[in-house]
Amino acid sequence: MTKQNTTILIVEDDADIAELMQLLLEQEGYTVRVASDGLMALQQLRTELEPDLILLDLMMPRMDGEQFLKRMRADHHDDIPVVILSGHVSAQAKARELHAACCLMKPVESNDLLQTVKQFALAHSHKDAF
Repeated sequence: MTKQNTTILIVEDDADIAELMQLLLEQEGYTVRVASDGLMALQQLRTELEPDLILLDLMMPRMDGEQFLKRMRADHHDDIPVVILSGHVSAQAKARELHAACCLMKPVESNDLLQTVKQFALAHSHKDAF
């Protein structure tokens, strides 16, 4: 699998942050979808092809990241790696509690984001190829 065959779902309510991440990842050759909250992200999971990685903000309106992650797993999408993005000091502990792949603290450095996406998304897309 290549980056072009790798889909990233960004679940982020801050439109500026979501757009910056989308542009960065698309420049690297990834296919990117964006959802502004957990409800929209769940709808995408139910109606579109599964992404290879989810970048998930915890603090969002309507359905926050924690609620989304629990619903996502209840819907049997528990093999998709999830990277939590947060500016809160408690996020690392919350990520461990929720069994997320990892947690990146906001503001996220572009190199850290790209390295993390490469590590988890490409590994997941290779798993699907077998």
